[in-house]
Parts: sequence; structure tokens; C-alpha cells
Amino acid sequence: MNLPDEKVVELPVSRIKEAAALLSKVFWDDPMTIFLYPGIAERRDLQPSFYELNMEHAAVGGELYTTSSFKGIAVWRFPGDETRQKVDGDKDPRNRLPDVMGASPFQRLVVIVECTYAMHKSVVNGKHCYLLFLGVEPGQRGQGIGSLLIKPMLKRADEEGLPCYLETMKEVNLAFYGKHGFRVVDEKQIADGGPHIWALLRSPDTISK
Repeated sequence: MNLPDEKVVELPVSRIKEAAALLSKVFWDDPMTIFLYPGIAERRDLQPSFYELNMEHAAVGGELYTTSSFKGIAVWRFPGDETRQKVDGDKDPRNRLPDVMGASPFQRLVVIVECTYAMHKSVVNGKHCYLLFLGVEPGQRGQGIGSLLIKPMLKRADEEGLPCYLETMKEVNLAFYGKHGFRVVDEKQIADGGPHIWALLRSPDTISK
């Protein structure tokens, strides 16, 4: 769909908290979210901090985007790119996750991260683009905003000959990413009620239509 009034713009660091609130709405019913926060109250109260701290981390050496009317968020990291700024381990915002998430949700997060880290490492090494989060305001889905948000980076990746990688926990997302050249290269099932995780890779020069 054509979106003549929407432009992709950088997300200011000053709006990360606002963006975290948006992503909390986007991923409210995501299998990972439900696994981390099975209780409605804790999901409502604790989930936003998860996105906020991860975006603060990604803002150092990564790139965060939204649209001109703030209808969606795309968060990219660039593993293997030694030219980009790195987060000092002692200053990593994610160090606060155990406190802000709560003990049990954080323990479940560790299980997921161990799985996704292993998948990521086995699928792609070297310099690449990692789509950490992509979310569109629930009431604005189906209008092409998600495509609008990721196409500039996909174009850059093609120009630089870089692969792109992501994980998703929703099978319905596979068709969307497939339209943009991503293919499933691995999948795992987390035990004890955890989510099913798909790893997707996009080779350079795969032009999305």
C-alpha cells in the first residue's frame, strides 16, 4: 500500500520510553511475552522495561527507526561491524533486566536467549544486519508500515552485500518476511510451554517488492 504521508525517520533516544510502550502493545499477545509474563498484571507493569532497556542498548552502535507519525518501530543491530560503537559491559542497560523484569520472568528470558543466541551463531557469522524488533501500532497493521520501516535497511544491506537476520515467535509473520526475501533457516521449540522460534535469513541482493 502506498503511504505518501509516512516517512521513515530515526527514533530519538528521548522517545525510547514512548517506543517501549508502543512495542508493549504490539507484542502483548506474542508467545514470548506470554511465556515471560503469564500474568496480565505483571505483563502490563513489567513488560515495557524489557523493551526500553534493550532499545537503550541497541541505540549504542545500532539504529532505531520510526515513522513520521510514530506508527511503528524498527530496531537494528549490526553484529560483526567493528566500526560501530560498542557498549561497555559495566554500562550495559541490560544489566538491569533481572531487577526490572522480576526474577521468574528473567529466568525464563535466559532460557530463550540461550536458544536464540545458539541459533543466531549457527546461522550467520561475520558482519550482518540483525532486526531485533519490528512492531506496528495494532490499529495500523496491514497498511504497509512494517514494509516501509524495513525496506531502507534491506536496500542498504543489498548495496553493501550484507545478509540480514531475525527471529520470530509467530508463524503468521513468516509470510510477511518471506515477501521481503527472508527464509526460514532454523527453528526450535522451547520446553515447558515456551514459544516456538523461527530463525530467518535474507541473503544480499534479494530485492523485496
